[in-house]
Amino acid sequence: MMQRKIYIFCLALSMISFMPISHAQKGKSEISVAYGYYSAYSIVDHATNTNPAFSNSSGVGMLNYKYYLTKKVTIGMGFGYENISSWGSFLSFTPEFTYTYYDDPSNRIRVKFYGGASVGLTVFDDLFVYNNPYSYHTDESGVKLTGHVTPFGMRIGRKLGGFMELGLGYKGLFNFGMSYRFRTHAREHTEN
Repeated sequence: MMQRKIYIFCLALSMISFMPISHAQKGKSEISVAYGYYSAYSIVDHATNTNPAFSNSSGVGMLNYKYYLTKKVTIGMGFGYENISSWGSFLSFTPEFTYTYYDDPSNRIRVKFYGGASVGLTVFDDLFVYNNPYSYHTDESGVKLTGHVTPFGMRIGRKLGGFMELGLGYKGLFNFGMSYRFRTHAREHTEN
């Protein structure tokens, strides 16, 4: 059932790539670095850990790339890393989709509101086995399904900007960072 949902999500992302391209944003890309806290993994760890006072999360360090298909739609790839001292480390790779629902490029200080979603894989390294070799804990290391939903994101700035997002998943309930937009293709000039 879950594989079917992933297949439908990937199919939807590919169909979006065939949408008509807006010339205002065509060829623009965005890279960003971010930090998030209270990921779904750390929430589960605090809920299930018998002694959560001794469990620390590093937070989630992220690196993202987005390509503008239109002024409102981007697709991209996200990478995230989190280490939870009592549980393990999570290295996530997820294709991402964002949709801008408000953008006013005419203002001197550009403000953009958006939402997004991502589904991908995380490589889990179970540290509990190494921390306590005499326990009867089964090593759960391996590749697992992961994702994130961002109902609210805000970016302030033009080429260089800051952003913050509220969501649920591997990126955390709160994440923030800096992003840089740049043109990846030369502009097309038409002669009259």
